[in-house]
Amino acid sequence: MRITIVGCGYVGSALASHWHQQARHWLRVTTTREERLRELAPLADAVQRLDAADPDQLRQALETTEAAVFCLAPGGSRQVDADGYEATYLRTMEAVAAVVPQLPELQQLVYTSSCSVYGEATGLVEEDTHPKPREPHAQILRDAEDLLLACRSPHRRVAIARLGAIYGPGRELEPRFRSLAGSRRKGDGSSLISWIHRDDVVATLDWAVEQGFDGLINLVDDEPISVRELIDRSCHAAGLEPVIWDGDNERVANPAAERRISNRRLRELGLSLQHPRLRILAA
Repeated sequence: MRITIVGCGYVGSALASHWHQQARHWLRVTTTREERLRELAPLADAVQRLDAADPDQLRQALETTEAAVFCLAPGGSRQVDADGYEATYLRTMEAVAAVVPQLPELQQLVYTSSCSVYGEATGLVEEDTHPKPREPHAQILRDAEDLLLACRSPHRRVAIARLGAIYGPGRELEPRFRSLAGSRRKGDGSSLISWIHRDDVVATLDWAVEQGFDGLINLVDDEPISVRELIDRSCHAAGLEPVIWDGDNERVANPAAERRISNRRLRELGLSLQHPRLRILAA
């Protein structure tokens, strides 16, 4: 199969490495940064610098592609800046919608979105739960999903994976949270976070392409954890002082504290996770 990965950051690079090791597909990878071309060259048959929001560049990158995987991420350090999200996600999906009619060989589009699109939703959240984006960047992600879903046709499948918070090699959780030891934090830390290991993201994207999956899937592990519990366990494991929470006695309504994102569909599709729970919870 001829595959193009659009965006080779943390997830895209790992996916490219996985497929390179399999040596079963012809692979093109893209990046927005000139300095990464040499780094990515060993992982693919072709490496291309690409502004995916430019329809002409995107069409050329996808011209002979059968499956395209979009692992997009905003550049720079402003990871939740709405303008950066619009430029990265919305403009790219507008370009995709503009060029797919000209790409008859393109049979599948796979896109990594985010569980943040559920926003204000509470209770058990599954793929048919109506998204209620809370923040501007989450609404942009939801709009980008709609643009991609509109590209579906009898001859073209669209798969969207809504990811939890990603961790893995180089993004370990313990150092990040232990640095908060002894600090004072606002609120009560009750917000639940659903996590997913990078290797499970790679395995699921690989499966989606191989199986020609069409539809939505929540890509999270088995057990969400509150911010407070995760920090407390991290600090306790290291013998450090606990965090002091300012809002213990004045708890306010917090949709994120009542939201549990389900991975039931993942299980029903026969997928098993390499990392079903955070390692710190299994200790």
